[in-house]
Amino acid sequence: MKLIKKIISWQVVLFVQLAVSVFIAGITFKLNVLPAKYETIMVVVLALLLVAMFFFTREGKSGKHAKASLRPIIGKIVSLLLSIVMLIASSMLMKTEGAIATVTGNHTQTTVIAVYALKANKYKDADDLKNKEIGVNTSKMSEKCKKGLKALKDEVSFKQKNYDSYKALSDDLYSGKIKGLFADEAYESVMGTLHPDWNDKVKVVWEYEIKEKVEDTSTNAKVTKEPFTLLVSGVDSRGDVTEKSRSDVDMIITVDPVHRRILMTSIPRDYFVPIYGQGGKDKLTHSGLYGTACVEKTIENLMDINIDYNARIGFQAVTKIIDAIGGIDIYSDKAYNAYTDSTIRIKKGMQHMDGKTALAYARERKTYTTGDRHRSANEQQVIEAILAKVMKPSMLSKYTQLLDAIEGTFQTNLKSSDITSLAKMQLDKGGSWTIKKSILYGESKKATGGLLMPNTELYYNFPSKKSIEDNRKYIKEMLKGEDVQIAETDSSPTSHMD
Repeated sequence: MKLIKKIISWQVVLFVQLAVSVFIAGITFKLNVLPAKYETIMVVVLALLLVAMFFFTREGKSGKHAKASLRPIIGKIVSLLLSIVMLIASSMLMKTEGAIATVTGNHTQTTVIAVYALKANKYKDADDLKNKEIGVNTSKMSEKCKKGLKALKDEVSFKQKNYDSYKALSDDLYSGKIKGLFADEAYESVMGTLHPDWNDKVKVVWEYEIKEKVEDTSTNAKVTKEPFTLLVSGVDSRGDVTEKSRSDVDMIITVDPVHRRILMTSIPRDYFVPIYGQGGKDKLTHSGLYGTACVEKTIENLMDINIDYNARIGFQAVTKIIDAIGGIDIYSDKAYNAYTDSTIRIKKGMQHMDGKTALAYARERKTYTTGDRHRSANEQQVIEAILAKVMKPSMLSKYTQLLDAIEGTFQTNLKSSDITSLAKMQLDKGGSWTIKKSILYGESKKATGGLLMPNTELYYNFPSKKSIEDNRKYIKEMLKGEDVQIAETDSSPTSHMD
């Protein structure tokens, strides 16, 4: 009984409140996301609460009514409740710190080597392919594929049939001439281009993962004091965001924190460009098959600019983020059923979209006469709506949902201190940013000669030299702190036929 009285004594209760107050202050200072004035206010409030609870919880030393007084009892309850609330807030701050560290500290890239088989054959794993023929594209075979092939041979015996093109390889899988297809999973999109029903007819029966550290290409830009560039690469990988995959969204975001301006520059994914380090030209989207660093270097060479940072975002992150912030408001210039999901109906005019609907809107191109150009405009519109929503002070109540949304779906070489500094600046100054948008253009036509499928006729977007020069100028003007004026030919989604 004496021990219980001691535990619930006003001295112990106050000590707990003091310890928790110091703990939450320490975490806040370490996270460094609050402006100095708010940190000062927090310390003053914590101190005042501690002093107030001292007078409320302290029991009288004399007087016949001292024991019967409700004041110290209520004071202890309030003090304990305050401690609990601060502990909950501390855990949220620790989660924030952990989430930021995860997205900024994950400098890994995952290569997944797979064996594919027709679903109709009902194979479950590699053992079902024992002594059967598996096709392998040995043309320009990467060291990772060689490592994966060795792992497959160590696991199961099979007959290897060599190919020099993905078309012949995938065609023979479809016709039944081979029972399995061995390939880097990043090239699944190539097979999907050749066979639109690939996902319906084919499945993975064996996988081998290779994780490696990637080159840190970031600079030391002072993100709150000088303009900088960020490459946003949107990927549609089946698994973790670190898996190599096509870069279906390629957008350079130039940020001027001094004048609070943002320029979004979208590059068509089908732009026919030299792929960095691969000795040939192909669609820009295919540069993602060699990793985000390859996408960044390819775009730097194309635009003759320097990119300070990059961010790799899985499409599933878009859905989760938008749902976490309660949806976004988007204006559509026409009504249609989304080609990526025919169950989704986009209305004409302003409408509130959940994550699934917004992603379908951002990926739409079939319904527009300008195809990929209009899709780029939709992508910019969705990103702008997300930025407008998350910059509102009311979003602070939803930030834990936002942290859950980006887990495993977002990767950047921005430093943790860069992200917290930007958040700190926004909290300190508040207000909105001026956002301008531009889309590069070119001429779309069928051609052969692409790096991955040189003998297959595909649609490519052949870049306009003038568009590249104009957009390079916009970016460099923004980096100088100038107020950029975007020409109608570069800003309108309908000004060029793709």
